[in-house]
This record gives sequence, C-alpha cells and structure tokens, in this order.
Amino acid sequence: MECREARDHLAEVTRGRLEPELDDAVRAHAEGCATCADALRVEAVLHALIREQVPRYTAPPALRARVQVALRDAERPVSSGWRAWLFLHPWIASGLAGALAALILIWIGTTWLARDPVSRLVSRAVDEHVEYAREAMHRPAPNPVELLATLRSRASFPLGSLFPGDTEALLISTTTAELRGKPAVALVYRNGPERYTTLLLMPGADATIPAEDRLPIETFKPHHRVASGKQVLYWKQHDLACLMVSDLDEPATAAMFLKIRKAA
Repeated sequence: MECREARDHLAEVTRGRLEPELDDAVRAHAEGCATCADALRVEAVLHALIREQVPRYTAPPALRARVQVALRDAERPVSSGWRAWLFLHPWIASGLAGALAALILIWIGTTWLARDPVSRLVSRAVDEHVEYAREAMHRPAPNPVELLATLRSRASFPLGSLFPGDTEALLISTTTAELRGKPAVALVYRNGPERYTTLLLMPGADATIPAEDRLPIETFKPHHRVASGKQVLYWKQHDLACLMVSDLDEPATAAMFLKIRKAA
C-alpha cells in the first residue's frame, strides 16, 4: 500500500469503519512509514477528544435527514487532486491538523465554561485581579479608613465589616465593579513585592458555592481552586458572596483568608 491510499483511510481507521483486511493493511503501512504514523496519531487524538469531551445531543429529525443526504453525497467519487497536493506538501497538512486540534480544544474549553457558571465567574475574577494588580503596582498605600469610607458610599449594596489591611497586607485600592453582569466591589491588598490579593464582594442571596474542592481553614471550608496560577477561594459570608484571588501560595492564601473572614 502506498502513502496516498493509506491517508485516504486514516479517519476510517480511527473510527473503526474499515473492513478488517483494509484496516490491517493501513495499520501495517503506518508501522513502516513515520509520516503516515504521525498522521494516524493526529487522527486518533482528534477522534478521542471529540468522543470524550464534546457533549452529545440528539439531532432533530429534519437535521438528521440532511446529514444522511450529505453523507450519501460524500460517498460519491470525487477528485482526489487536493489529497495528492497535501501528500506532496506534508508540512502544510501537519499544520492544518494542528490548527484543527487547537480549534477543537478551544471549543471544548468554551463549552465547558458555559456549563460551569463558577468557572466563568472565576475566570473573570482572575482577569480583574490581574488588571487591579497592574494598576496598583508601586502605588503608595493610602489611608485605609478613607478608602473604605469611599467604597461604602459608592457601593450599591451593604458591605458589612471589612478587613482594613495590616502591616503584612496593605489595602492599596478599592473600587466598584461588575462581575458577570452583577454589581460588585473590589478591595486590592499588597502582600509584598509584586504579590497582590483581590477580594471581590457581591450580593450573595442566589450564590451557590460548589460542594466539592473545599479547603479546610480552621473552622471554615471555602471552595478552592487554582486558575491561571492564582489561588482562588469562594465562599458566602452573611449576605455576601466572596471571591478572593491571590498571587500567594496556598498556606499564605489561607492566612489571608482568615484575616478577611475574621474581620467580618
């Protein structure tokens, strides 16, 4: 079997749609051809990603009928000129396969985030934290009493008691914000050179904290995850939903959480 014929059947091999003899022939050829073996591995990876990650839905009858017609049309003989061209330019075929794999991974990630509102919230909070930290870089610490008083006057919901910072965690800035379409406030603390923690507070009446991935911190158990290298804690406190994003490591993040939690 030649490479051109083998590559015409790689997709069918990964899906188990070839007759046993032809399947064996394609696999035998791939064992002795590094280029076709690489192409077969790409097909297998894409097929596994689609089967394992992409959610499946039952197609409406009209859509199923159109797909069946399209499949029957696809079985008709067509020119193999483009396949021959790709065979003569394997580096382009490899690049196209890589680009397709990247697009599928992006789509999978987007689909997963759409199904997980907490992940969307965390993703947005991490982005906000990075922006706040950049703006606060090297900024001298203002009077925390004045910062908190200004924040309370601008917030659209009650805030309760707030951690004013201390010598190890300086309150650098406060601002009103919006997180996933909901009003919020942000308090930014400096925990050392280029180390910041952002506390985001939102009305929490309808907030749902995930029951899994809880981090025991003394008597508290906030939801915990790591996103983009940042430590993230999510919990409810009185009538507020609290989301903390920090540049610190896990033990230091837990200590910072206790300062914020016990100040309330």
